[in-house]
Amino acid sequence: MHTPYEVAFKYEISNEIIASIRGFISRNYKYPYEENAPKEIVDLRNEVGEIYKALPLEKDFDKQVEYQNRLCKIMKRVKEITPQPQR
Repeated sequence: MHTPYEVAFKYEISNEIIASIRGFISRNYKYPYEENAPKEIVDLRNEVGEIYKALPLEKDFDKQVEYQNRLCKIMKRVKEITPQPQR
């Protein structure tokens, strides 16, 4: 059994990953309307939003770990599909 502190710690880490993903997307995709965004980026951003809404409701440590793992995979994918800046 995990303590409430351990669950809260996972929750905080997930929130930091969410902030990183959203920041990365907003820095690298400057578009005025969602329909101008690449579909995969929109889908990944929407998945992050769903996780963000579910996080505070989940008191189960294993579910928090699952969310954290999903967020890490999303961040990796977003970085993979983001074009490198032209120099």
